[in-house]
Amino acid sequence: MDFNEVTRIFKDDLSRVENSIQENYQSDVPLIPGIGDYLLKNGGKRIRPLLLMVGTKLCAGNIDERVIRHCSVVEYIHSATLLHDDVVDETTVRRGRQTVNAKWGSDASILVGDFLISRSILMLASDCDSRIINSVSQATKLLVEGGIMEYSQARKLSISESHCLDVILRKTAAMMSLCCELAALLSEANPEQEKALINFGTQFGMAFQLMDDAMDYNSEEDSLGKPPGNDFQEGHVTLPLLHLYENSEAPLKKRIGSFIENKNLTPEDFDYVLERMRETKSVEYTLELARHYLEQAKSSIRSVTFPNPDFIKSFDAIADYIYERALIQS
Repeated sequence: MDFNEVTRIFKDDLSRVENSIQENYQSDVPLIPGIGDYLLKNGGKRIRPLLLMVGTKLCAGNIDERVIRHCSVVEYIHSATLLHDDVVDETTVRRGRQTVNAKWGSDASILVGDFLISRSILMLASDCDSRIINSVSQATKLLVEGGIMEYSQARKLSISESHCLDVILRKTAAMMSLCCELAALLSEANPEQEKALINFGTQFGMAFQLMDDAMDYNSEEDSLGKPPGNDFQEGHVTLPLLHLYENSEAPLKKRIGSFIENKNLTPEDFDYVLERMRETKSVEYTLELARHYLEQAKSSIRSVTFPNPDFIKSFDAIADYIYERALIQS
């Protein structure tokens, strides 16, 4: 089974998610649906809703309206954080198009992000399951903490690998884990199944972000959806750059430091760093760590018995897809 087959299996359900996303961000304030259409109709692969739906089927649950609604909640929270991140990072291109802040301005981007969060809260309120509200709130708190950790240490090469991984755990893996946890809660899975799903989501999320960080240094713009070297240009010290720095002699460390402090880097600067990364195999190091997390994810989902185990193959296919996408660019 491959990723395309997974999306074919869930094609109708993914269409229902798209309809739910569009219906629930409507507002009589014209700017909101205008920006919402622009942002959410270019929503990527919908990995998070897929995790929630595959997990639900694994637990022999039905993809009912309640599941679809929670898929929309997760996408709203995710989209809101992208809107806010793009303002903080001054990002101008995402998924091959202008970001909302580049097209409408930072104020609009922040306010529409706030609207999406408010819509997700209202949708959760209509469900009133305290377990779900607590899980979503905890994951969102972690996500925001991760963003603040990243912001507070921006353009600093004194951070550690454990700091990088902690930011990933909070900012990316927490929401991936939430999707799997919601699948367990909505399906009334037992505690062992819920724990296995949460572990899968966490490890998968760690791998997902590590591969995204690696691809920023070894991908073409068409596949990445943004110019390569975007993290480098914005001064983000992700694991590939940190690995290079920690494995460099003093003169190169000093030069890398000057790059991080400079907000007007050139393509030649990026090419220079990329060449040094090839020497230290920093991208390969990052991909290998991502592969390790994916192996842990696959192992965790096999640690207990599920009522519909055939859907483990779907989780495998999603994991393999994100890893192979990065390898193709290597």
